[in-house]
Amino acid sequence: MPHTPPPNKKLSRATSLDSPPEKTIFRIDTVDLDLPSTTNGPISTAVDEQSQDDEYSAPSVLFPSMRLMLAAMLCCCFITLSISSSNLAVALICMTSCPVHGYGGTLEWQSQQEGLVLAAQNAGSLVMIVTGMWADRLNGKWMVFVGLLLCCIGNLMLPLLASKSFWFAVLARISIGASDACLMPAVNSLITRWFPQAERPAAIGLISGGRQIGTLFILPTAGYLCTRKDVLDGWPAIFYLSAVISVLVTVFWIPFGADKPAKQICISSREKEFIETRIACESIGKRTDRTRRVPYGAMFRSKPLWACIFALICHEYPLVIMLQFLPNYMRDVLEFAPTKNGIIAALPILCLFLSKTFSSSLSSYLTTNMHLDKTFVCKCFNATASAGLAICIFLVPYFNKESAFLAVVCLCGAMIFAGLHTPGVITAMVQIAPAFSGIITGWSFFAVAWFSIGNKILTKYIVQSGSVTEWGMVFRVSALVAALPVVVFTVWGSADREWWAAPSSKCSVASFHRPSIRDRSREMSRATSSTSLGQQSRVSSSR
Repeated sequence: MPHTPPPNKKLSRATSLDSPPEKTIFRIDTVDLDLPSTTNGPISTAVDEQSQDDEYSAPSVLFPSMRLMLAAMLCCCFITLSISSSNLAVALICMTSCPVHGYGGTLEWQSQQEGLVLAAQNAGSLVMIVTGMWADRLNGKWMVFVGLLLCCIGNLMLPLLASKSFWFAVLARISIGASDACLMPAVNSLITRWFPQAERPAAIGLISGGRQIGTLFILPTAGYLCTRKDVLDGWPAIFYLSAVISVLVTVFWIPFGADKPAKQICISSREKEFIETRIACESIGKRTDRTRRVPYGAMFRSKPLWACIFALICHEYPLVIMLQFLPNYMRDVLEFAPTKNGIIAALPILCLFLSKTFSSSLSSYLTTNMHLDKTFVCKCFNATASAGLAICIFLVPYFNKESAFLAVVCLCGAMIFAGLHTPGVITAMVQIAPAFSGIITGWSFFAVAWFSIGNKILTKYIVQSGSVTEWGMVFRVSALVAALPVVVFTVWGSADREWWAAPSSKCSVASFHRPSIRDRSREMSRATSSTSLGQQSRVSSSR
């Protein structure tokens, strides 16, 4: 019966759970395999080394690996999702009438109805509790395809049917939320199957950066289309454009996307072997394997897992304000026109994208080249992110339209600190249990969706007239929530693989403990007996 480490025991870095250290990111290093030599002598050794060098030679700089291509395609998928999620933030300004400022559209929606439309997207994300449970068993390529298809349907439904009934707009946003529920668990599951441990922080930063790229594109574009009534009557053009982008990304994803390296049509055998050998120690297994049991009991009792979920909720809570209500705040308090509103609202998003991209690469460098502990790096990034985000958000309400520049500076600073969460809690969620990353993602973002629904309804309940006092209350509550992970994740968080996520095979689990003296004596006796038998057979044959 193999020994199972207790829940509070930290696994050693020297165990077979960690993949070999990487020297480069998104490149193909030589695969070090201890294979027995079939021939002897210096000539055969030189030939083997030469053939191995030829087979595993470094690829060109312009196209390092197929992993980088897959990361770029997944980034485009998140661009599509971000465009579909953020387009309503600006479109809502010119869709509905605004009696306070005297501009807007023809839809007579109350403030509570607007809150329900915005919260409907998070209601659709609640499906993630189901998609997350199956993300590690279903084909990730087709889960991404379903997510892109739902984006297209939601973007077409809203401009065509919103004027007929308010509930059609709710259904359209639920479709966008369901798209997120398909994409997020599938992408995290694909990351564990395509990228070795050392590359995952950089891969997560590149892939999830698509959210900010999409928002950077759609906010100023939507602000411009709002003023162009001659282009498909203004605001409907925003959603038609989003639908077209969804179709284009889907067309490229179908032929080039793949569930795992072995199913990719363009990947080389060298890179496929490189990936498979690097992730083999993680016992991710096949999706069709129904014999693998999910350790639900151990997961529910895991303090690092709950610390990750708590920190993610506190991280996403203020981001809902920054991403969904920022144009409303700039309209009500800073009094920006729609076009200027879209451009200025994109600046904090740009800061978020640059921050998470740089910090993710820095995290990979610290763990790969500086050999720092993964948990230490994650905790440092996450604590800095939570503290800085809370301080910057807390300062925003102290500025009005006369000091709008300082308000925008604080908003940009808040997003710079928010980007440090990517090498923090976001990376830790993928690292603590790679084999169950889809399930963990489903649980985490299911909880995030519930709190986001409450956040949006609460914000619309507080902000009735758009006064500085009302928005100040919203930002201060967000600052308090953002500061909580400084204590919680720093004390209980972890980026090391949990004991319940360890390989289940006997040969892998045996590496957790040192063999006993009896086991070693048995192995020595077997080796001695086999050697003596070989010598006797050679003597008898010579006779």
